[in-house]
Amino acid sequence: PAGDLTRPPAGGRWSGAQIIEHLGKAEGSIAKLMEGTFSKALADGLAPETESSSVLDSLANLSIQDAAIRPLAAPDRLRPSEQPELSGVWESLQAVRLRTLRAYATVDGRALDRISAPHPYFGPLNSYEWFVFIGKHEERHIGQLRGLLSER
Repeated sequence: PAGDLTRPPAGGRWSGAQIIEHLGKAEGSIAKLMEGTFSKALADGLAPETESSSVLDSLANLSIQDAAIRPLAAPDRLRPSEQPELSGVWESLQAVRLRTLRAYATVDGRALDRISAPHPYFGPLNSYEWFVFIGKHEERHIGQLRGLLSER
C-alpha cells in the first residue's frame, strides 16, 4: 500500500518514496553524465565495438548491492526530499529510465569500454560499467525497500 511507502521509518532512515526519489535522482545524474560523455565520444569518432563478452559481472568486486557490507552516504544533490509524493517520484524514475535508454541507444554498437567517467566512491567506471552500476544500485535499494516493508 502507498501508505507503507510514504510513512517515515524510525531511526532517520528513508521511506520507500524517498528511496524511489533517490533512485531517480541518481539515475538522472548518470543519464546526464552519459549524454555528455557519449556526445563528445561520438564527435571524437568513437570506434565500433569488436568485443562480445558479457559485462554483467564487471562490478562484482565492488559490493555495491549490499548496504550491510558497505554503507554509503548519498551526496546532498542525490538525497531525497522530506516527504516526496509517491506517484510523482515513481513517474520521475520511469522518465529517467527512458532518458538513460535513449542515451545508450545513441552509442549502440560502439566500444563503450573506451569511455570512462569517475564515480565518487568506486573510481573510474567505463560506460558499460556505468550501465551495470544502475542495476546494482537499484538492487541495493530494493534490499532496503524489502527490509522496510517487512517491518510493517
